[in-house]
Amino acid sequence: MAFINKIKLTIYPLMLAMSTLLLSACNGKVQLPISEDDLDQISCDEQYQSDCPMSYRGELFTGIATYTYGKPTGFYRATQYQDGLEHGYSFSTLNNQLNETAWYQAGKLEGKNTTYHFSTTGKPQWVRLYQAGVQTERYLYDEQGVVTSYKRFENKEEVESISYEKGREWRLYYFVAGEKRQRHKDYYAGGQLESNSEFIYADYKKLNEKTYYRNGRLKTEFHFDRKANLGKLKTYGSNGKLRDEQNYGYNPLNTRHGLQLSFCNENGQVESSEHYNLGVADGEFKDYHCNGQLRNSRTYVNGLVTDKQIKTYDENGQVVFIEKLDAKGKVTHKSYPDEFGKWITHEG
Repeated sequence: MAFINKIKLTIYPLMLAMSTLLLSACNGKVQLPISEDDLDQISCDEQYQSDCPMSYRGELFTGIATYTYGKPTGFYRATQYQDGLEHGYSFSTLNNQLNETAWYQAGKLEGKNTTYHFSTTGKPQWVRLYQAGVQTERYLYDEQGVVTSYKRFENKEEVESISYEKGREWRLYYFVAGEKRQRHKDYYAGGQLESNSEFIYADYKKLNEKTYYRNGRLKTEFHFDRKANLGKLKTYGSNGKLRDEQNYGYNPLNTRHGLQLSFCNENGQVESSEHYNLGVADGEFKDYHCNGQLRNSRTYVNGLVTDKQIKTYDENGQVVFIEKLDAKGKVTHKSYPDEFGKWITHEG
């Protein structure tokens, strides 16, 4: 049947000839197609009359039924039946172009059902997968055959949905332990992955995210610990070295909370260390030279510096200046040695 998709012109007589050979009767002879207009619907206990079997001359119909509308080409359909129910292969054409193909089992769609961009490229537009008449998956394609969306179903409920951009996964919706989530993927103009993020659908809270440089190296990495209600963000340089490590709390919005670190680009040594309590400076703040030597240190309590003086050191551990602070943490005096080693003090 694969050659059917390639047929563009004069498909009607070819389809008709093929449908004649599709199904043999029980006696081994070829079963000629029967017009659907010659079939009768039998009354039954099904919820919908359309689900009741078809009969031909008083007996359940087994064979091929065809339907034609419009001259000279118009719409044409051929469907296999067994014991009055659609069973086997079915196809339809419109104006000599393939319109739809499907498979049935005991009157229910089973397997792949495909509809086509019959008026333009002839490529598949919708591809649906069925089990016992229930749709399980669905794909949508543009006229060039590039996928634009995908959906997956369980018990007739949508459990996964993907939107595509230029054939690349863009937005994904799915469920984890009954919770609806969404994943976003964004790309650079050249097609390289720029970011990959996971969110809680209900409140759009970010659970995980990775962003990338154009060269494919990891740029940032974020993870949210729901039990602790804490988030961690790591930032990397284009050389692959860790640049920053920040922690966040939620109250209710995300804000800096806990230890915050930054690192020297050349050797990865800690360059600064800070501590916050839900966005407020609280704890020790330290700055370092890239050789590991302490530059300066200060302590915050509820956003205010408690130190009476702060010493700043050079890379060799020598004091280069001293700052004196008042009770509100404001610098009142600054002292530094002159070229002769004598300390000079200035206000403010």
